[in-house]
Amino acid sequence: MVLRTFTLFSLFLLSAGFSSGVTSEPEHIKPNQPYYADEFTRDGEIARLGEERNYEEVFKNYEYYEAIYDELKRPVIFRAYRRGEVSWSERYFYDPQGKLIKKEIVREGKPTETRRFDGP
Repeated sequence: MVLRTFTLFSLFLLSAGFSSGVTSEPEHIKPNQPYYADEFTRDGEIARLGEERNYEEVFKNYEYYEAIYDELKRPVIFRAYRRGEVSWSERYFYDPQGKLIKKEIVREGKPTETRRFDGP
């Protein structure tokens, strides 16, 4: 009985968005609209926003993050800001099946780095 109650409670927490997962991407994503957070995580090669915040909340922070999504709700641009200026950004490119095939990374004062993921 205790195990069943614990399992049901765990399922409730997961369905309510309290999972131990590291991302909290926006609930309702509109393509090409910026979304903001004051933290981020990595899902493999892709940066993911933490809990969504509005621009006024994050702008006052020393560091904050922005993501822009495509029509399929995949991140296509991720930017990190420091003191209101972009400190680094990543642009993601996907194949027709949705697999990440290329990432461009731009860091302050450095040339653009391109990583390809075409391999098997």
